[in-house]
Amino acid sequence: MNQMEDYIISAEKKWLDKLSDYCKILFSDTHIPSHDHTHHLRVWEYAKEIIQALSKSNKIDEELIESCLIASLFHDTGLAKTLEENHGHESRKICELYFKENRISKPVNFEEILSAIEMHDDKNYKNSENVKPDSVLTILFCADDLDAFGKVGVIRYTEIYLLRGIKLVELPNLVIKNLDKRFLNFEKNYKDFSDLYLKHKERYLFTRNFFEALQVEL
Repeated sequence: MNQMEDYIISAEKKWLDKLSDYCKILFSDTHIPSHDHTHHLRVWEYAKEIIQALSKSNKIDEELIESCLIASLFHDTGLAKTLEENHGHESRKICELYFKENRISKPVNFEEILSAIEMHDDKNYKNSENVKPDSVLTILFCADDLDAFGKVGVIRYTEIYLLRGIKLVELPNLVIKNLDKRFLNFEKNYKDFSDLYLKHKERYLFTRNFFEALQVEL
């Protein structure tokens, strides 16, 4: 076991169960299976994949791992209050309130965590142009995007878009546009990590092919 794996175990022991339980409570009165606490846990798993890939050529410190875990477990909590695309602002407030009400000592880079949570829903990636691949924001952006790929991605897109009032006939085109933006951002940041890149390119293509086929049927 290397130092990075020790950092991950330490961060999960400190945060994972209590933040996951809190996230589950937040969604207890809101039926959004594709974006509930299980989505947040999946995003953390993808964040770990990215961190592990980065660790092969970058020094990964404990603060980054802890920050990514916290950001992953709070990033979509705002959806328990609003289905709008700019729900990141609500997610940020929920995170701030959690630390305040529970009198939890804030991590050193708490503001970076909050900013990543708030900005993660900007799928035009206007705030990520000059951000490094090993930043909390980029890792969260891409980990969240990876959960939009594959079989889960098909369900996730369909559920949230229909909940937002989008017509079924409009769904494929809108999904494909959004999906392509997500993949291009992932590709821009992590194409050099071939194992990670090729694995998730295949998942992206699965989702894209599904909605292309759906477009033909509609």
